[in-house]
Amino acid sequence: MSIRVLHLSWEWPPHMIGGLGRHVYHITRNLVRNGVETAVISISLPGVPASEEVDGVHVRRVDPFRFRSTGFITWVLNFNEEMIEEALRLYDQWDFDLIHVHDWLSGPAGIALKHILHKPLIATIHATEVGRRGGVYNEEQFIIHSWEWRTTYEAWKVIVCSNYMLGEVVRVHGVPKDKLVMIPNGIDTSYIDSVSPRSGFRDLYAMPNERIITFVGRLVYEKGPDLVLAAFRELLNWNWELKLLIVGDGPMREYLMELAHEWGIWSKVYFTGRVDDQTLYSILKVSDLAILPSRYEPFGITILEAMATGVPVITTRVGGPDEIVRDWYNGVKVPPNNVEEIVRTAKILLSNEELRMRIARNARESVLRWYTWDRIARWTKRVYQDTLEEYKTAKWFSLW
Repeated sequence: MSIRVLHLSWEWPPHMIGGLGRHVYHITRNLVRNGVETAVISISLPGVPASEEVDGVHVRRVDPFRFRSTGFITWVLNFNEEMIEEALRLYDQWDFDLIHVHDWLSGPAGIALKHILHKPLIATIHATEVGRRGGVYNEEQFIIHSWEWRTTYEAWKVIVCSNYMLGEVVRVHGVPKDKLVMIPNGIDTSYIDSVSPRSGFRDLYAMPNERIITFVGRLVYEKGPDLVLAAFRELLNWNWELKLLIVGDGPMREYLMELAHEWGIWSKVYFTGRVDDQTLYSILKVSDLAILPSRYEPFGITILEAMATGVPVITTRVGGPDEIVRDWYNGVKVPPNNVEEIVRTAKILLSNEELRMRIARNARESVLRWYTWDRIARWTKRVYQDTLEEYKTAKWFSLW
């Protein structure tokens, strides 16, 4: 008998903000391929169907703006209430065995459904508020932190994406280690391989004599786009025939654009905004170097994407990147917040094509060996199976 799992996630295509949405999209599709019946409840956007099937995944969407919200927290709680109602309607037709939530944003709904239906709850914690902010400093952050703790407390198992994150949730939320499972993120290498930049694609972004340096990520402090821009400014003093592509969007965009103008390098920096996957992989495939210097990074799917496309990566010795990258073998690591080291390392790589190619080959081999979604889905299925075995003999103490 197959396992039926309901996933709750605030991100699902086309509503994609960061790596969480990519994770849920790929893990659910690959769980289906591994014999797990899977449904997702997410939030809707104008023009997007309220219900559809995507590669065997049953997708339902709720309206996050049905009720008026006074702020971000009330907005989240409102769409969680919508998720609960939609899940109960689904349960009348489709008796799922497990509930799997992704981060605190769907935690309230997952916790409620756990107790209403007496179904075990699995939680994947992709990041923590303490990690993102360096602490808890205001009421909103405290509420988020509290919901994170409650979600990990209520969950039967807590999945994290790196050993770094395992240590973080133990330290921040006091989660017992025997409740934690480390399963890394992955990428769809078959789709990446199918993408081929069309004729003239590179010319859209750079002159033929310019080598392309690329940053990909949300334009937020923890991702370090300001470090890339500062390093690029120094690199132009060394070699003017360079172009920087900043791929992504976020609250730092205007600030970064102002800096580029102020420093007189505006003509050498291209802000692409958010792009679709095909454009992203095409950009990476025409790039000479990717610089992804996160200050805080629980995992780093973008690093894997760059590695899979064959572009050498400079990243930082933090979190997930420190575990993914073997220094000077399948990438290069520099200390966090260190523009000088980014510049020094970039000069070495841009001056040595043979070294860049060797690192790129090793990087792709690493991705194919360790980070395929099929492998990750099989690990996740095992967590489901183990949880259901334990559930059979457990005593259930309901809150109501």
